[in-house]
Amino acid sequence: MKFQEVIDKRHTTREFEEKKVSLKTLKKLVSNATKAPSAANWQPGEFYIIQSEEMIKKLSEILVKFLGKENKELKKLPKKLQGITNKFYSTLGGCKTVIFVYTKRNKDLRKRDSSIMSVSASIENLLLSAVDENLGTCWMGSFKMVQKEINVLLKIPKNFEMVAGLLIGYPKKGYIPLKRKKKKLSEVLRVI
Repeated sequence: MKFQEVIDKRHTTREFEEKKVSLKTLKKLVSNATKAPSAANWQPGEFYIIQSEEMIKKLSEILVKFLGKENKELKKLPKKLQGITNKFYSTLGGCKTVIFVYTKRNKDLRKRDSSIMSVSASIENLLLSAVDENLGTCWMGSFKMVQKEINVLLKIPKNFEMVAGLLIGYPKKGYIPLKRKKKKLSEVLRVI
């Protein structure tokens, strides 16, 4: 696949096939992630691949419990979107693989920001590599809101901070991603 095609095809996937992604393919994605630029070549990202059905079910239960606590925000959404959100959290779209990306906690704000930016660059490499492998992904910010519970579940060291949780899998046949309007170049670009 040509690079521009990879960029154009990347979108969020919220419905996945039952098929698991092979560990060989997942290792390739993580390897590509590690080739991203990082501040001072620190390479601060650590990747945790979860494929245990039991663990994925527990992750889903944590999210559903969180969603119940955030019910006020959920009720502000249109009814149809409330249903979609509830279903997605309770099943994670049928996804069979979750990758959590962590970095060591850092009290020095400059170093923390550099670590988060570096890890974010590696995540984008991973997402684009997934497209090249005909995989779908969903970068879920919700995992960050329940990282304490997830860290306990996965026995993540206390000195680590979650940057993101990613769902990765084969998009369900016939899945049509949400069409989201992107800002025009004139809205985001300033030439000085």
